[in-house]
Amino acid sequence: MATAASVQAVRAGLGFTAILRRSLPKTSSSPSISFSNAPLKSRFFAVPHFSQSLRRSSAASGFKVRHTSRTAIVSESFSSEKDDEEQVFALFEFNEGDKGSPFLVKNNKKVQVPCIGDIVPYSNKVYDCTGKKYLGRSAGLCVVVEHHHASGGDLFETTMSHYLGDYGHISCQGPYMTYADSEMAVTGGTGRFAGARGWVKCQNIGGPLKLIYTYHIKGIPKLPAELCQPPVLSQVVKQPAPVQASED
Repeated sequence: MATAASVQAVRAGLGFTAILRRSLPKTSSSPSISFSNAPLKSRFFAVPHFSQSLRRSSAASGFKVRHTSRTAIVSESFSSEKDDEEQVFALFEFNEGDKGSPFLVKNNKKVQVPCIGDIVPYSNKVYDCTGKKYLGRSAGLCVVVEHHHASGGDLFETTMSHYLGDYGHISCQGPYMTYADSEMAVTGGTGRFAGARGWVKCQNIGGPLKLIYTYHIKGIPKLPAELCQPPVLSQVVKQPAPVQASED
């Protein structure tokens, strides 16, 4: 079993998760459809060649099309819809002792402190910049890289996401330290955050069970004003009751 110091160290690091594609139906059995390079025709209608149809639809939809000998490469060019200036917004993440999170999976049970290879899956509640409006949950997986003996904290390699309801989700990956501020790379997202790129700063505030994430992102449409307000540290919800890290 982990000592109180190791539980505290592990607990401090726990504030930090299918795209369905439709398949084209098989139509090879249809006598009126051909997959040759010639335009598709039937008795009642003629379907233009793929490249002709693509040129027409792309002109109306805002896509740029570049042709190779046999391939049409489509790339989005909706620059007017996306804001390439950096946008900054903050989220609070609190471990409120629910969902059985965090959970420590020991790689070497003979070592009392967290050691390399130990795994910590977790899920915490996420609030807006005021710390009062519930937005969703975090979900992540941390792998211990190193125990920091001087501080009693730990260095993790972390893969995580913030799931924010109708806003979509945003994901990041990188080092997380329980004893210092951390910076991770934004790897993408969905919904409002589709195509996001940038970085996020994670800070431990008000104890090991409360964190603030400050995102710096580009490549997405302008975010709603309610997400981009400065964080209100003095008005965050009360510190959650201490919880013990579960251990296998």
